[in-house]
Amino acid sequence: MTSRLKRWINPWSVAFVFGLVFLTALPLLQRRFLKAPAPVGTLGSWTLSDVEAGRPLGNRELADKVVLATFAPQDCGRECVERHEGLRRALAHTDDLGDKVRLVTFAAPAAAATLRGSAPSPRLHLLTGTPEQLDVLAQGVRRGWDTFAGTDAGSTPGDLLRLPAYMVVDQAGAIRGFWRTDAAGRGNAINAARLLARHGPNP
Repeated sequence: MTSRLKRWINPWSVAFVFGLVFLTALPLLQRRFLKAPAPVGTLGSWTLSDVEAGRPLGNRELADKVVLATFAPQDCGRECVERHEGLRRALAHTDDLGDKVRLVTFAAPAAAATLRGSAPSPRLHLLTGTPEQLDVLAQGVRRGWDTFAGTDAGSTPGDLLRLPAYMVVDQAGAIRGFWRTDAAGRGNAINAARLLARHGPNP
């Protein structure tokens, strides 16, 4: 009896049991205490061209998807390329969600030419369009940024495509926030996208 008791109070056994309980309870705790950011605006109705797929893509096609996006201005330099590359790396952190999360770089035409060929997944989209098409999108982004950051990001597509940020859009087309483009900001944006994908636009 004593030897059995000693086996049960072995620290490795206790750690195993504690870990099992913690991992079982973690999803329930996350669901109760973690909340997705509140909406700060909507993108509205928009359509651009998917450079890699060669077809239109817009809010209709992305309905019921969570969109994790970034921006690429006309003069897409090193930082712009790194943002798109960071978005590509986010594929590995959302693969388990299937087709619930799409990754998008909204790009000026010259930037799209620079980044073309760097979208290896059907869930990663490089989108561009005419000035008029980009302007429709830019106005929605501008309103969301004004609410979120309280600063003026400009009014033209060229201004908005310079935003050094990742943006998360929920299944209903509502912008849920903007995050910095460093590793920590990208990780937080991915977490927000995952939460929305798992629990819907009203988690």
